[in-house]
Amino acid sequence: MTDSGEAKESHPAVEQDFKSQEGQTTQNSNKRTLDEASKNETSGLETLKKMAKPTARKIEFKTIEEEEEEDALPLECSICRKPFLNPVVTNCNHYFCNLCALMHHEKNTNCFVCNQPTLGVFNTAVDIKKKIANVRQKARAMVKEVSTMLAKALVIRKDADAMAAQSAGMVEDVETIVDLVESMEVVAAKAKEMAEKAAEMVKEANDTTETAKREMAKALGVMRKVKWNV
Repeated sequence: MTDSGEAKESHPAVEQDFKSQEGQTTQNSNKRTLDEASKNETSGLETLKKMAKPTARKIEFKTIEEEEEEDALPLECSICRKPFLNPVVTNCNHYFCNLCALMHHEKNTNCFVCNQPTLGVFNTAVDIKKKIANVRQKARAMVKEVSTMLAKALVIRKDADAMAAQSAGMVEDVETIVDLVESMEVVAAKAKEMAEKAAEMVKEANDTTETAKREMAKALGVMRKVKWNV
């Protein structure tokens, strides 16, 4: 009888201890949830900081017209009005394609531009060839730079889409546990901040793409000024 009485008296204490352990387990579970959310938040913000650095670099190349004004050397034949093919220069310092100059000379021995006698002398236009080589080199550099900008724009857009999806997921997760932990409102605010940053990155990607398109148009304009099959 004594043993049975002691067992009945000790039962409430055991039950109370069990409830205490259960409460502690629940608190630990909630703490782990907060810790994981905090880690995800920190990781997302660090990613944003890395990607927030400027990715678009403005290309500044002089146009063909600006260069022609500086050195006064043409890139087109005065006869055929097309990019030079084997350029030559007369004694009066006028430039033509070699074939254009010879064909004109068969009909008229005077210069096509100033009507001065050419005496059939058509020297290789070394300065024009050098300029054409420089223009080709600049055109290739512009195309390469524009291609790099387009690639960066695509990466930014991809990262922005991933960030937007991550922020949407975080908002959804916050909505499911907001009744349990009031402090998760902070995480929701951070998720909104990340979504706004992602939107800014999308705009940056679009701006970079537009800049690349404009520079590509310039590059194409440069390429049309010279012969590429020489």
